[in-house]
Amino acid sequence: MRKFGFIKILNSNTFNENSHLNSLGPEPLKKDFDYIYFKKFLKGRKRSIKSILMDQKFVSGLGNIYVNEILFSSKVKPDRKVKTLKNYEIKKIIHFTKKILRHSIKSGGSSIKDFSSNNGKKGSFQQHFQVYGRKGNNCSNINCNSRINKMAISNRATFYCPKCQK
Repeated sequence: MRKFGFIKILNSNTFNENSHLNSLGPEPLKKDFDYIYFKKFLKGRKRSIKSILMDQKFVSGLGNIYVNEILFSSKVKPDRKVKTLKNYEIKKIIHFTKKILRHSIKSGGSSIKDFSSNNGKKGSFQQHFQVYGRKGNNCSNINCNSRINKMAISNRATFYCPKCQK
């Protein structure tokens, strides 16, 4: 059985000594999640860009839905090896990571199935999905006549446009 997450109660006196927290990458909306950090982390890596973005040791808190949306907006195919990324593509990924997360926060997040916030409200960001969960639908880019495809990367559903994302 694969674990999706866990809860750990910490003593505030030893909070900074916790191994789980110390191994997390930077928060994606912070200034230290930038081009220099990104390039340094990618050096010598051979994994796909999606698996790197989902790696909590690289960047904290990015989930499957948001990684799909970020890569679509960045026009980067999720299974691309990170060593093939151009500098401008890395900058686009950083830009769209921050933009999409801010938009999602303003929308209250994504309410899929039974998710709701701590005040019981459902988010509405799912109404803005460009690719996630849209397999077989037309691409949302006006000049594209392709359909959204689905594949698995790291055992996660991965949605992409074969024409827009290279």
